[in-house]
Amino acid sequence: MASGLFFNPAVLLRVAPLITSTMAMRFSHDQYFMLDALLAPEHRNRANDLVPSYFRAFFSKGIWDIAALYTLTTATGLANILGAGNAAGVSPSSSARGWFIAGTTLAVLHMAFVPKIMWPVDALLKDEPKGHGNENLRKWLNVHVVRSWCVDIPAWACFVVACLQSLQVVPN
Repeated sequence: MASGLFFNPAVLLRVAPLITSTMAMRFSHDQYFMLDALLAPEHRNRANDLVPSYFRAFFSKGIWDIAALYTLTTATGLANILGAGNAAGVSPSSSARGWFIAGTTLAVLHMAFVPKIMWPVDALLKDEPKGHGNENLRKWLNVHVVRSWCVDIPAWACFVVACLQSLQVVPN
């Protein structure tokens, strides 16, 4: 098949959850890096009143990126688990499939943190109580860090292994 000479869609499918989880991790790092800077001692007093309006602008745009990335990660992870792309000659080994299952499960668990994070987010969006922007942002960032280390980074690592193992069976 001519398309297989230059581009194998099954290979893209195997790599897709790694790409989207890498993008999500990069976005996650940037969120922390940019928002935590507002809490630096030299900015803290001035930022307290700015944080809620900044967070509203930031969150209203960023939530769509995160939703898209985690939807794509989950969908492509599931496609790999269910064996999509086998017709193109690239089938994940059983061990790679196990890593796709682990990575996809961890990516879905990103959303398990919503109940813990929704109260600080709501407080930031509504600026309530007034004058507690820094405190609410710190609460959000604390959960963000735990979520990143507990599910986002392990999901990415699982997809690295799954990708490497599944691409070992790619014919030349």
